[in-house]
Amino acid sequence: MRQASPAWEEKCSRCGLCCHEKVIVGREVIYDLDAHCEHYDPKTHQCRIYLERLEIEARCRRVSRFSAMFASYLPETCAYVQWARSKHIRFAIRRHIRFARGNCGDSGDEDPISSLCPAK
Repeated sequence: MRQASPAWEEKCSRCGLCCHEKVIVGREVIYDLDAHCEHYDPKTHQCRIYLERLEIEARCRRVSRFSAMFASYLPETCAYVQWARSKHIRFAIRRHIRFARGNCGDSGDEDPISSLCPAK
């Protein structure tokens, strides 16, 4: 598999959202902040196997110019999306981003997406 250019790779702001589980529901993208790739390091927001990720992890996808233009799951804050917008070539549907936590227990934390948890 061909590697992306260093200049393209350097655009990444290392937010790590592309490494989290996500689901598209209507006009929303819901990111599960508790579910991420096993190779993702939540402290550094980086992949532990970055150079080999595409060969080792079947679910990993490179953020290409095409996905920067068309992938509606990438948030507006993504540096690749901002690049596409600056070139006037961002064609993806704008979706509302929501964040969820995988556990719906009584953690005491204020969960911004508590509506995703089943009613008790």
